[in-house]
Amino acid sequence: MIGQSSMKASIIILVWNGMSYLEACLNAVLAQDYPNFEVIVVDNGSADGSADFVAEQYPQVRLIRNGRNMGFSAGNNIGLRAATGDVLVLLNQDTVVHTGWLAALTQVLADPTIGIVGCKLLYPDGTLQHAGAYVYGVRGESGHTGRHEPDAGQYDQLRDVDFVTGASLGLTRSTFARIGPLDEGFAPAYYEDTDWCYRAREAGLRVVYTPAAVATHYESTSTRPASYIQKAILHYGRLRLLFKHKPVLWLRQEFAPVEMEWAGQLGHTVEMMALRDAYVRLALSLPEILAFRLRSGGIASSEVPQKEWDELLAMVSDLQNVCMEEPLEVVYAQSERTEERAIGAEVQQAHSGQMSELDPTYSSWRRLLAGWEIKEQPFRSDVPVLGKGIAAFREAWNNVATRWYVQPMLQQQVAFNQGAVDIIRQMLDSLQDLRRDAAQSARSINTLAMTIAGLQQKIEALEKLVDKEQSESTFTTVLHSELPEEKENG
Repeated sequence: MIGQSSMKASIIILVWNGMSYLEACLNAVLAQDYPNFEVIVVDNGSADGSADFVAEQYPQVRLIRNGRNMGFSAGNNIGLRAATGDVLVLLNQDTVVHTGWLAALTQVLADPTIGIVGCKLLYPDGTLQHAGAYVYGVRGESGHTGRHEPDAGQYDQLRDVDFVTGASLGLTRSTFARIGPLDEGFAPAYYEDTDWCYRAREAGLRVVYTPAAVATHYESTSTRPASYIQKAILHYGRLRLLFKHKPVLWLRQEFAPVEMEWAGQLGHTVEMMALRDAYVRLALSLPEILAFRLRSGGIASSEVPQKEWDELLAMVSDLQNVCMEEPLEVVYAQSERTEERAIGAEVQQAHSGQMSELDPTYSSWRRLLAGWEIKEQPFRSDVPVLGKGIAAFREAWNNVATRWYVQPMLQQQVAFNQGAVDIIRQMLDSLQDLRRDAAQSARSINTLAMTIAGLQQKIEALEKLVDKEQSESTFTTVLHSELPEEKENG
């Protein structure tokens, strides 16, 4: 075990437009009496001069400029990878740590059974914001112990907790090596710290809260309702957490019924819209969630448990169904009926027998049919061995992630196509009428031409007879033999 005094600490402060907080935050950190630590500021593309301020005023701080806002997990992961300490500490920009904060964290982490430690956080008015945190209910909601309570020492004992907030969190390098970086799939924020603590516990390590490390957190105390975006991010975070860590049987029997009942009562609200987006995002994330479940379960990637995949997909599909005005099967059936009408089978039957395959109009019509008919394409993969499994993943992913959302738009497009086909059909009917009229006219012209040709033959015969000055009887005989269709006069 590494002794506390010899443990180097790396404090990673993620910054985004934090100019109003940075001076107080950095001054308090640099004033810590711990003998061996470094400070790394990771700027997430601030537009208020935060990075330049740190570079000019705090040369002893290592500054990393990301150039853009990468979110909480990705931004902190850059700092974690750059850190050189035995203890790694995440700290929010809007905090002011109290005296002895860093020493208290490192002291707790000297215990090899502890993987992650969190501290006591206070609001600026001195009331509690965080004395450990917990996940409650089967839907994966979370809360902070002691939130808004006066700090009367009621949480002044070190204790094991569900998770601790990433606003001020420490772990050892050995823990980091075992559980890996923050999951960047929780972008832009929320529940990534909870996931990290779950992974530490799954690795056999403890997650604890210590009251000896204290910081004031200037997080907003506003009670205004969360925005649509905040709701969508929060819902997705809790869903991703549950689908990563909970057994499939529990998800199906405990979580899904409660979640569906709750979602079914939301009606047409902002909450429902945010939840619907979270379900879509969850569906898109299923491949990487399943990959995590395989790794954490010690299963090789080539041994994909198809049953588990199918059950996860089915659950997400059922959840999405609740957010739709009509069940998926109804939408699919309506779309198929509309598409059948739009394909133009009646048009093909009415006209294909009357137009030649070589007819340019017929060929153009066939190309038009092939062009606007909406067909789903099969998923393929050329990856050896796993190709079929990857293709199956993509197909199943499409069924739950996009088809339910895109299908109504396809249905609308198909309905439009049907109207266009009806117009074309009317045009083709008119064309057929013109063709029939033209054919009739051609037959009349042909008959007239044959009559003219016959008359011409008669004239030529008469001219020959005149030239030879034949007798009247001979003339009559020749005339009747050349033109048998004419009747003799009485």
